[in-house]
Amino acid sequence: MAIADSLRSQANTLGQAISNGNDALGILQTADKAMDEQLKILDTIKTKATQAAQDGQSLKTRTMLQADINRLMEELDNIANTTSFNGKQLLSGNFINQEFQIGASSNQTVKATIGATQSSKIGLTRFETGGRISSSGEVQFTLKNYNGIDDFQFQKVVISTSVGTGLGALADEINKNADKTGVRATFTVETRGMAAVRAGTTSDDFAINGVKIGKVEYKDGDSNGALVAAINSVKDTTGVEASIDANGQLLLSSREGRGIKIEGSIGGGAFINKDMMENYGRLSLVKNDGKDILVSGTGLESAGFGAGNFISQASVSLRESKGQLNANIADAMGFGSVNKGVILAGASSVSAISVLGSGFSAGSGYSAGSGKNYSAGFAANAVVISNTSAVSKIYNVSAGSGFSSGSTLSQFATMKTSALGAKDETAGVTTLKGAMAVMDIAETAITNLDQIRADIGSVQNQVTSTINNITVTQVNVKAAESQ
Repeated sequence: MAIADSLRSQANTLGQAISNGNDALGILQTADKAMDEQLKILDTIKTKATQAAQDGQSLKTRTMLQADINRLMEELDNIANTTSFNGKQLLSGNFINQEFQIGASSNQTVKATIGATQSSKIGLTRFETGGRISSSGEVQFTLKNYNGIDDFQFQKVVISTSVGTGLGALADEINKNADKTGVRATFTVETRGMAAVRAGTTSDDFAINGVKIGKVEYKDGDSNGALVAAINSVKDTTGVEASIDANGQLLLSSREGRGIKIEGSIGGGAFINKDMMENYGRLSLVKNDGKDILVSGTGLESAGFGAGNFISQASVSLRESKGQLNANIADAMGFGSVNKGVILAGASSVSAISVLGSGFSAGSGYSAGSGKNYSAGFAANAVVISNTSAVSKIYNVSAGSGFSSGSTLSQFATMKTSALGAKDETAGVTTLKGAMAVMDIAETAITNLDQIRADIGSVQNQVTSTINNITVTQVNVKAAESQ
């Protein structure tokens, strides 16, 4: 009888263990089906971001697409917050190391964890954009611990104004190895006037990227098209294309990623800052796992990632792309085509602030009573000073600025976003670069959910195998009991 009682107890316990295992499968399958719906939503979000990522769209149509994306994110979060089993939330991030007894003896368990799937917890993507490059050189990038262990060294690239060089060439070198490193690159090489074009004349020796253009007389707003036409007449040779933007400012662009070097005089009416006469652009890096992109190598200043460069960095979740992008995030994504600030690192003292090349020198028009906006000028020409132990000159701030004695506010911290020209940007796909960023973030979110589902699938296989095994054991135990 004792043997029969023992076998009966074992059979009953195994029966309950099978029931426990089926509950575990039910939980995992419920979570998996919910995430399958979330993946469909993410696919739609990425598709809409792709639709917005072309300049055939207007602000109005992009805003409509963003409204659709916002609704989709709400539905994604609704699924994450309401998916439950027997009152237990499954996708909120609290289903961690949950145990299921699936054996006849205690502690014969299977553990399961289901990651959080809210928009604030998935899609975390790393964006890093270097400072503006103002001189030519040669750069050799190395990605540190790109896979958690190894380093990856890229080929050397020349940064100059010549064909086949510049940030375009560096981005190509990085992108052709993206499948291995997980890091992709984009670039922006643009030189923009500080104000709307006014009538002026270029010098006889005016040239761009070594190609002589010569004397050109242009009118307010370049209404006669003379300046733009003259520059574009040699664009196939220089790689630089000119246009007048919506604000009437001159915009020089290098689509190939070569540098833009202006020689001679482009004329005061173009309002090109002296420090922008030689410009090699900014490089942006993106990685879909949200981790810091560790860069080393030689000539990093020539890529905007040197010790003296102002590098913007941010890790952005899916939800953060929904609302207004703050200035730090926007700059890290590469919105600011021109990062005019530089960091003077390690300086022990600064004896004076010079106006040389700042746009405030003699003849600039910034005199008392001129009515010109000094703040706008400083935003285009600021220099950030860090690690400074002493500043010999007194600086003045206006009443109501918040920088009063004892305020504990840092004037340099404020300059980080305002004086360097970085600014808040509108939500998500309402801009071209924002649409590109949302595509990256949605791709990361899809990868995140795929990984969670893969983990669930592994546990499902484990539980199914265990149930099959103990079912056979239960049958044999019952057979032995009946004999």
